Amino acid sequence: MLKFKFLIITLVMVCAQNVLGQTKTITGLVSDEAGLPLPGVTVVVQGTVNGTTTDFDGNYSIGNVGPEDRLVYTYIGMVSQTLNVGQQTTINVTLLESYESLEEVVVVGYGVQKKALTTGANLNVKGEDIAELNTSTAMEALQGVAPGVSVTRNNGEPGAGTKVTIRGLGTIGNSSPLYIVDGVAVGNIDYLNSSDIQSIDVLKDAASAAIYGSRAANGVVLVTTHKGRQGSKAQIQYDSYYGIQKIYKNLSPLNAQEYMYIMDEGRVNDGLEPNDWEAILQNNNWLNNNYPNNLGTELGSEIWGMLQNGWEGTNWIDEMSTKSAPVTSHSVNITGGGEDSTYAFGVSYLDQTGIIGGNIIDAGYKRLTARMNTEFVLFKNDDHSILTIGENLTYTNSEYRGVATGNIYWNDLHNALVQNPLMPAYWDKSPDANGFTPTLDGLANDQANPLAVMFYRSNYSNLGNKDNTLVGNVYMELEPIEDLKFRSSYGLDSWFGHGRSWTPTYALGVLFSNANDGASQYQYLGANLTWTNTLTYERTFGDHNINALIGNEVYKNQINNSVGGSMANTRFGLPEYAYLNNVDKTDVNSINTFGADYAAGGGGLLSYIARAQYDYKEKYLLSATMRADGSSNFAKGNRWGYFPSVSAGWILTNEDFLSNNSGVLDFAKFRGSWGQNGNQSIDNFIYSSNIAYLNPGYYFGDTKPISGATAVPARVTNPDVTWETSEQLNFGLDARFFNSRLDFTFDWYKKTTKDWLVVAPIQGTSGAGAPYINGGDIENTGYELMLSWNDNIGDFKYGATISGAFNKNEITKIANSDGIIQGPSSVLSQGTASVSRAEVGKPIGFFYGYETDGILQTQDEVDAYVKPTDGTPYFSDQRPGDVRFVDQNQDGVIDESDKKMLGNPNPDFELGIQLNAEYKGFYANITLSGKYGMQVMQSYRSFADRFDQNYTTEIFGRWHGAGTSNTWPRLSSVSNRNTNWISDIYMQDADYLRINNLTVGVKLGDYISDIKLFSDIKVYAAINNLYTFTNYTGMDPEVSFGHDASWASGIDLGLYPLPRTVMFGFSVDF
Repeated sequence: MLKFKFLIITLVMVCAQNVLGQTKTITGLVSDEAGLPLPGVTVVVQGTVNGTTTDFDGNYSIGNVGPEDRLVYTYIGMVSQTLNVGQQTTINVTLLESYESLEEVVVVGYGVQKKALTTGANLNVKGEDIAELNTSTAMEALQGVAPGVSVTRNNGEPGAGTKVTIRGLGTIGNSSPLYIVDGVAVGNIDYLNSSDIQSIDVLKDAASAAIYGSRAANGVVLVTTHKGRQGSKAQIQYDSYYGIQKIYKNLSPLNAQEYMYIMDEGRVNDGLEPNDWEAILQNNNWLNNNYPNNLGTELGSEIWGMLQNGWEGTNWIDEMSTKSAPVTSHSVNITGGGEDSTYAFGVSYLDQTGIIGGNIIDAGYKRLTARMNTEFVLFKNDDHSILTIGENLTYTNSEYRGVATGNIYWNDLHNALVQNPLMPAYWDKSPDANGFTPTLDGLANDQANPLAVMFYRSNYSNLGNKDNTLVGNVYMELEPIEDLKFRSSYGLDSWFGHGRSWTPTYALGVLFSNANDGASQYQYLGANLTWTNTLTYERTFGDHNINALIGNEVYKNQINNSVGGSMANTRFGLPEYAYLNNVDKTDVNSINTFGADYAAGGGGLLSYIARAQYDYKEKYLLSATMRADGSSNFAKGNRWGYFPSVSAGWILTNEDFLSNNSGVLDFAKFRGSWGQNGNQSIDNFIYSSNIAYLNPGYYFGDTKPISGATAVPARVTNPDVTWETSEQLNFGLDARFFNSRLDFTFDWYKKTTKDWLVVAPIQGTSGAGAPYINGGDIENTGYELMLSWNDNIGDFKYGATISGAFNKNEITKIANSDGIIQGPSSVLSQGTASVSRAEVGKPIGFFYGYETDGILQTQDEVDAYVKPTDGTPYFSDQRPGDVRFVDQNQDGVIDESDKKMLGNPNPDFELGIQLNAEYKGFYANITLSGKYGMQVMQSYRSFADRFDQNYTTEIFGRWHGAGTSNTWPRLSSVSNRNTNWISDIYMQDADYLRINNLTVGVKLGDYISDIKLFSDIKVYAAINNLYTFTNYTGMDPEVSFGHDASWASGIDLGLYPLPRTVMFGFSVDF
């Protein structure tokens, strides 16, 4: 018996020894899809506490692992993997991005939050998606990507920014959102290179943005730049691309033969003889009178001879265009971190030549950006970091030389569109030093050579202009006990620069000559300083989670600008010497002859903020915020504004009854919010009046006027002016289906902006500028949706996203007698009435004018076009080919009371589409955007000013006989109501769908794994602005024209066109 027991014990011990002998150590490498090692990946034996993490190089080693065990690999932003060990001793793992968890944490005001727990209408865009589009400014990349965020490029000029509107236009003042970069408020983000951006988060509803209070009425854009990662070795990425830009769609001005025919037709229609073109061309008195040998007559004779031989004249658009304008970009980014530190450095350079004027005046834009973000943990314990310091700093230097792109009176492209084609661009006998052909007096003595105008005015208006920005902050985080964190940040947004211009001497016509050269110089310096202090407490009590924040913020703004110039000096000679210190000091008339100006000012904001967030089992969510702002822009008694918000959410899928849904419904959250934001975007200290100096003469009692300077109030004061307030109600649904492959988001909102900050109409006899008042309300109502699908079939990965946003805009109140605010006048031509207006019951900035009912085709129709009151003709001179204006009130008179809404520049619906596919490293992406339900007012000619300006070939659709046209009237050689009166003949539907970007490329990481120097190489080709589907006949339906009012958009006067860019690029990861 004892022997048997001993045998059993011996067998058990042997078996146990064999079992224990089967445990082993597993080693391996964990990397991402690009082959980059992933430090900090958690590797755990499933169901145990036996675990480890990967090192700097992604390597790991874990012991005491049996063949029956399973290893679990987890990493934030990646899909977790669970693998059987079996007989393996080396297990290498590639973790894939998780569509669900990649955006788990999003940036919110003064912090971050799990995306699943947000209760507001927030939108997150990843930095790599932005960089993929290779746009010159980051906000351009949001076109078609962010529903509810309308992005319109101001024009196609290099360095031109964007007009961004979130959930409809809500004010006639400044409508731009608030931009926050790494916690610092900035005016825009055009200074950033797209490769610098880690993410962009847009706060669309009031509840999300209310914590920014008085500056958040138009929404908030939060930008996070790239940061390093603790425990990560240095990673270096170099990106570069080269592109060729061309005018995507050119207009077709009439050639010389067509121009003369059209001009003659206008005279014949008026009962006049056709033009004697030979005599007109030779009638150049200015040249004959100022130069010997009848130079003007000789020029006219040469042109006439060329025309007789079939010369088609000068296409000024072609002459002004750069046939192939290059654009290049380079960027280097380095990121990494140690055990207690992180770092990120970046340098980028953009050089973009203009497609207009680039070959004549070296028009273009250059931008150098340098960025540094670092963070250091100074003290820590086993549980958390106690004291952390860091900084984010970005410096940008930019240079710009461009063409005139303003209204019709300062617009080089407009000059090219309207100039007659009978003048050669250059003439070998020209008295001009650069060979430009002088003005043809007999044809149009005020229509100068457009190339000469661009060269002498635009070329030298920007000499050595250097614009600089320095943006960043330094911060400290103190966490004395776990869950309680104090953060103090001091932020700077500064801009400084200088520039000069030179006006050379030139003589090219009676109205285009300058006898004395001159120079001007300017410099500017400004800064926004922000000191922010917050205290955050975050704690979990059983099933209850709370997050509370309180803080205060001090903001100060300071600017200093100065400009001076001389216009009576003849000693500059060359632009290199055009500095004010080279002014001829012996000539008193040359010093300061067009004046000097200096401006300095500033303002401030004192704020207190509070936020409380609560959730129960991550199922029921509640959030509330309050911000109090005191602004120096308002008088005592109106200085403080209070901006509350409240929001709630219900995560339906965290309920027990939906815990087992078979992978169909993965996530569903209902949310609702209400909040208020403010707007204080008026000049500093507008409630008081500064002093202006005039020289009109003035009276003392009844005595005669005394000449001399007079000190007067610059404006009428209004101490009662106060905050503009935006109030918004929002309801939304977020859902994910089929293992997060299908993602759905829906939002409905109603945004009411109250107490517009507007300039009041006053009597001209007041002698001072108008005051600001609180004068209007507007409602924007709409809904947004986004639907996306991401999946893979083996090695083939694909995705599709479609998004849409509907918006209805209506003004509900304007605080004046007629409920109307007129837009700018003299837009289409000098003296024409305003074409845009704001009016109660209508959308903001709608087009206003006369409705027409076609063209009078025959004399019978002319005879029938009579007043309903007495049967007489509406106009004594009406005739076939004239416009039939609609008498809205049937009073027998076509006047102001018959004008009506003609169109709306604000789209009813915006669409975005994104498609992507990838197979074994080869990939393709396409992005489209569109706008629908909007109109554009188009006028490339100054009809009210003159008739002899050129047309485009659209004029072939004019009326020139019964039945030939019912849209454009007969031609005339004199000013007349057909074209002078603002009517719907200028209106066009401007719906469009644009292919913004098409990119194809290959990622070579899997093909170069044996080359240790590189972790990945990507090579690609792309086309930006590939094609636009539209019925609009102009250069581009995307028109952002603000003139003197930012809300008066959609007016196409011949704006700088958007280029089509074909580019080739590559990126290398080391």
